[in-house]
Amino acid sequence: MKVLLLSKQSKSYIVDTQQKKFSCNQGLIDLTKAKIGRKIKSNTGAEFLVLQPTITDLLRKAGRGPQIIMEKDAAQIAAVTGITNGWKCLDAGSGSGFSALMLGNFVKPSGSVVSYEKLERHHNIAKKNVKYCELEKIIKMRNKPAEQFTEKNLDLILLDMPDADKMVKKCYSALKAGGWLCIYSPHIEQQIKARKQMEKHGFTGIRTFENIQRTWKSLKGFTHPKPSGIVHTGFMTFGRKY
Repeated sequence: MKVLLLSKQSKSYIVDTQQKKFSCNQGLIDLTKAKIGRKIKSNTGAEFLVLQPTITDLLRKAGRGPQIIMEKDAAQIAAVTGITNGWKCLDAGSGSGFSALMLGNFVKPSGSVVSYEKLERHHNIAKKNVKYCELEKIIKMRNKPAEQFTEKNLDLILLDMPDADKMVKKCYSALKAGGWLCIYSPHIEQQIKARKQMEKHGFTGIRTFENIQRTWKSLKGFTHPKPSGIVHTGFMTFGRKY
């Protein structure tokens, strides 16, 4: 069983209790005493709170390859579409698998996600991350071009790939009535092309978003935004099958 060991300094470790002992720079920890919701100490006296790791905790420790969809953008997808348990979703392309894992966490335990990735090296990273997050029963990985997908009656399709506009017509046919299409891209030119195709093929309520998020800090009584950080990540265009 995986558990999250959280220190007061916000340092965290995800460990498998089957290994019995865990060593870090804060000492040696006896994992036989690791019970969810309890505090344990290392042999040096460092204290940790034992928690059940969330999908966000797991993704912070997951492997990375290509650029991922960030938490703020995954949250926007959930807020706009209302994705929930039982939904059938398609994700293309997989990249490092982060978007598929976020979707899988939203739709479990009875929903499903099929994720397509044509590049084998990216597919292998995503597949390992799905196994690490223990969502193999929810997420099915396909090492194929997204254009070859055959799934039907879908609640949500997420496209994070070049030339997504060329997939719009097929996505419309694959969605159930009221189903959502979300196209993610760092480039506004791709979103303009996608919007034209979505308008042409009968999507309604088409909206394009960019999320800007700033982290603030407080030091010696003065508070202000941090002077640097990730600001632009990507644009998202949403539409619903009418």
